[in-house]
Amino acid sequence: MKKIDTTKIPLWPDRVILGSADIASDMSLDILTEEEVEAINGFKHPNRKNEFVTARHLFRYLLGQLDIHTEQVTLTKEESGKPVAFFRGKKLYVSFSHSIEKVYCALSQIYDVGLDVEPLDRKINPAVLARMLNEREQNSLKQESPVALWTMKEAVVKSMGTGLRTNLCDLTIIRKDEDQYYVDFNNDKSFEICSFSQAKHQIALAY
Repeated sequence: MKKIDTTKIPLWPDRVILGSADIASDMSLDILTEEEVEAINGFKHPNRKNEFVTARHLFRYLLGQLDIHTEQVTLTKEESGKPVAFFRGKKLYVSFSHSIEKVYCALSQIYDVGLDVEPLDRKINPAVLARMLNEREQNSLKQESPVALWTMKEAVVKSMGTGLRTNLCDLTIIRKDEDQYYVDFNNDKSFEICSFSQAKHQIALAY
């Protein structure tokens, strides 16, 4: 379990911290709230339970890195299912993502963040990629990594709290510079993107 040094990540926003942890099966349940215990009791697959518990430990670890006492924080979900925390009456933005082996968590007191993580070797079906990209993107992003494109869009819908209810073609990835992107949503909202690879994972943060 660790806080990732984001000072070396180009374009990573200030006041957002990022952490990761290996998913484990032996983490204590003592830190969980009644609501969280009820949630894991509903999981049928043990891997889902391990991922959930590891994520909650990581969240509390990152709170400690911010010198925030965990008992002062309430972690819950919005109506959409998006996680949200409250600290002294103020909203604390949080986003989780996981792969088979790891859980990641982004935390901010300023930015409404969305985080998505995928293994670098994940294969994106060309048919899925074609349905995900709109005509403008298919013309301008031909050379981009499919996994990078996928994580960027997933990070945005997680920031919005809409998940797969949003048609991914309504999100347009626009390349501003060699490694700089933003995402436009129906000419109504715009999201900054930080996209990079680390520890055999492609990571995207939308805010």
